Amino acid sequence: MTNYSALLMAALLACAGTSAASSAAVAAQDAAPKAGPQAASKPAQPAAAPGTAAPATHYTQAAAGNSLAFGFMQADALNEGSFRKFSTELDYDDKNLAASTLKVTVQVASLDTRDQDRDDTLKSAELLDTAKYPTAQYVASSLAKRADGKIEAVGKLTLRGVTRELRLPLTLKPTASGLELSGETTIRRLDYEVGQGDWKSTEWVGNDIKLKYQVALIRAR
Repeated sequence: MTNYSALLMAALLACAGTSAASSAAVAAQDAAPKAGPQAASKPAQPAAAPGTAAPATHYTQAAAGNSLAFGFMQADALNEGSFRKFSTELDYDDKNLAASTLKVTVQVASLDTRDQDRDDTLKSAELLDTAKYPTAQYVASSLAKRADGKIEAVGKLTLRGVTRELRLPLTLKPTASGLELSGETTIRRLDYEVGQGDWKSTEWVGNDIKLKYQVALIRAR
């Protein structure tokens, strides 16, 4: 009987302990703060989009210090002249030449060879026809680096109403106010129909026209 009473008492104590532990757990759970909707974990934010690349620096032609000269052979003698009025715009990014651009507009009637008769002949309808085609324009949509490491503009020249592709060699040097652009190239006048009638012949006037340019550019932005 004594052993039975002891066993009964032990069982009762064990049940009481389990019930107390369960009640304590429930109480602890009730006491814990409830996580509201605002406590839910937030989804990861997407990474910021890469920043837009800075635009190329814009340059315009300075008021002074510019030269656009030309030369051609006539009767085995070199004739030289220049255009007094022209404008230049350059958007340049040395780290992104493909996004760089160049635009040159020339007032063709401003040519000057220091000989009025020769100037009038060059402006005539049989040659440059400045009355009908008062401007020539070179537009490059990009710059590129050549195999020799030098830079050239990749664009088109429109002269006397004819447009042809032309890669223009450039040398760009930093200055206190911007850049100095310079270079030289050769074009063929008959490619642009500069020479009608008797002037189509290259017997007396050569086909090659040498262009030499040096332009002071001011940083505009």
